[in-house]
Amino acid sequence: MRILQAGNANFGYVMARELRKKGFEVDLLIPKQMIAGTITQINDPLNYDKDLEYYPEWVYDYDRNKTSKIFHIIRLMRKYDLIHAYNTLPIHAMLSGKPYLAQSGGDDLRKTAFRKTTQGFFLKTAYKKANQFVYVWPIHKPYVERLGIKNAIFLPRIWDTKNFIRKNVKEDGKKSLTIFFPTMEDWGIKGNDKFLKAFVKLCKEDCDVFLYYVDWGKDSEKAKELLNLPKVKEKTKIIQGPISRKEMTHYMEKSDIIADQFNSGSFTRLGIESFIFGIPLLINLDENLHANLHGEAPPIINGKNEEEIYSKLKELVHSSEVLDEIGRKAHEWGIKHFDLKKNIEKYIQIYENILKK
Repeated sequence: MRILQAGNANFGYVMARELRKKGFEVDLLIPKQMIAGTITQINDPLNYDKDLEYYPEWVYDYDRNKTSKIFHIIRLMRKYDLIHAYNTLPIHAMLSGKPYLAQSGGDDLRKTAFRKTTQGFFLKTAYKKANQFVYVWPIHKPYVERLGIKNAIFLPRIWDTKNFIRKNVKEDGKKSLTIFFPTMEDWGIKGNDKFLKAFVKLCKEDCDVFLYYVDWGKDSEKAKELLNLPKVKEKTKIIQGPISRKEMTHYMEKSDIIADQFNSGSFTRLGIESFIFGIPLLINLDENLHANLHGEAPPIINGKNEEEIYSKLKELVHSSEVLDEIGRKAHEWGIKHFDLKKNIEKYIQIYENILKK
């Protein structure tokens, strides 16, 4: 079985690597733009796989801004038995005439497929014509339903968490409730301002708190205005971001809580990493939706707005035992639902079923 993982750099790489370990002939096709600029820390396999010094011969790249590459990609796809296509590459997979699995990542499903454009029309059609459509984030379920995709299945997101293992117990002598906030500052999408304003309020009340803040994103200047206020600045360390996965684990080790996002109602890759690490996750989570798709909601600190976040944190300032229990249960939940080997087997079963038809 020859398989092409096409259109995603990070979990496309993990999928290809793990499938090759099992004896499958798998190549990876990634857009150059995914592994360039500031997002290289997030997407480039060279920055999160500590065993990888250079790209193996089965990794290819392309420039997604060049229209001429469209036909080149389609011709390449025809050399494989099966295409696992991400982002907008289900369009190419559909046009190749080969069996394919379409997987949504984010804006491709939430925005592109709903646009009244040629690309939007073709992407929606490619989703519906796929032998199998997979979505990996629970909050994507309503979008799948709105598009009328009948061949859809939810599977937990594939990710390699081997680097997110807690090595040390919390720092000796540390008394402050320490929060790590690495999420990109985009207040409209992420709702970061809700957390920041709650933190400022805690500082003004002289609560024993401390923040490791990663500075990146379009609203970072507004965030720093809040964090440079009197009584707040001395309780904050600003870290230039985005940061590597190695730096991520360093600050997880030093923290009691990791804060993520407060608008979408779900977690992303950061959430998976926090579960495996065993650090409590502060987030706005739609618990019913996650329980419906995962079978049970993850153990988290749920804060939907500034007031909820503030009150939850204030309760936890001197509650290390409660935090330890949340972290322990989160780790167990993460291991149960994001076991890499088990989830890879689910995809192999789908591949085999597609090729049997």
